[in-house]
Amino acid sequence: MPIAPAILNRSTASRNDPLRPLAEAIGSITGAMSDQVATALHQVLEAATPQSRNARLRLIRHLVDIESQTVGIEIPEPLIASTDLISTAQAAELLGYSRPYVAMLIDQNRLQGATVSAGGHRRVPRAAVLEWKAKHQVTPRSTNLRAEGQKTGVYESPEAEVMRRLKAISKSRTAE
Repeated sequence: MPIAPAILNRSTASRNDPLRPLAEAIGSITGAMSDQVATALHQVLEAATPQSRNARLRLIRHLVDIESQTVGIEIPEPLIASTDLISTAQAAELLGYSRPYVAMLIDQNRLQGATVSAGGHRRVPRAAVLEWKAKHQVTPRSTNLRAEGQKTGVYESPEAEVMRRLKAISKSRTAE
């Protein structure tokens, strides 16, 4: 994950680097050099990738959880949206797909972070479902299947094929 040198140099060279104490603590535990740890932390947290954004959001959520437990604050359920696991039925409703289709997406590892219990129950992070929806621009499906078929060309057949089918139907009726 390459990162812009200007961002990296600004962050790691600064005496007020917020990651420096964390890097030093990790370095003292692992034996790694704190400069390398700080550089790695900045690369992971400052990159403009979906994985980095997810890492930042999870880190924020984790820090909020730690602080709320420390002071005895309970986080309301609606705020737990990015890390909560939902069922395939709930994911299907969010996406506008069928439950078996969502199960297939999970089985093919297309919805990141999904888990399958020993009993075969699938759960997927709500954030992964919303990310899939945004990436694939899922829109509500039309209920007018004929109009949708005409748009996609399902009803277009060469005239010769239509005539062949009509003759076959005609012959089958006269044989009766």
